[in-house]
Amino acid sequence: MALQAGISSRCDVFVIGGGPAGSTISALLAQRGWDVVIAEKARHPRFHIGESLLPLNMPLFEQLGVAEKIRAIAVFKYGAELNSPHHEKPVTLDFDQAWDKNFPYAYQVRRSEFDQILFDNCVERGALGLQQCRVSDVAFPDGTDAEVSIVREDGSAQHWQTRFVVDASGRDTFLSNKLGIKRRNPKHASAALYGHFTGAHRLPGRAEGNISLVLVPIARRKER
Repeated sequence: MALQAGISSRCDVFVIGGGPAGSTISALLAQRGWDVVIAEKARHPRFHIGESLLPLNMPLFEQLGVAEKIRAIAVFKYGAELNSPHHEKPVTLDFDQAWDKNFPYAYQVRRSEFDQILFDNCVERGALGLQQCRVSDVAFPDGTDAEVSIVREDGSAQHWQTRFVVDASGRDTFLSNKLGIKRRNPKHASAALYGHFTGAHRLPGRAEGNISLVLVPIARRKER
């Protein structure tokens, strides 16, 4: 589908964000015959944090048709190791000891590779993938389809009419900010930090891909 700058086009579903969530819903809808457009502000492969998957991701990869491709880039993860300064030894939670033992492992993946596999897959299944494409505005006129304005890599503007808009923009929370409905939970003030290390040692044997979590006590702020 070739688009010209400033020309209004139509689709059934416009997906904001080309990460795992956006690529997954785009693939599932496109393979059911929906006309889907997915817009990613960066270009794959791009850096991202969040490499540790969960066992119930496995059947979803089968449904998406990417199980073998994900397996090829993955490190197997059979459980999680919990470490605490209050206990002498770590505790390991093995996935094959869960209530449902049908999913005994998960994966560690490099997100740049993982995300690209999912994005390429949704395009292969019929979605129109737009990369280095920034959504600048979304409007919801009464009684008509939504209107999505985008800016392409070359600075050209385009406009889409769509029946549905999916906000898969992650931390950008595009629609929440646009509609003014984003709220902070006063009981859950959290932050995330990450770092990369050299010279780190993996756990031995079958546990080499397990995630290691360290429980660190923090001082609670006194209520005023």
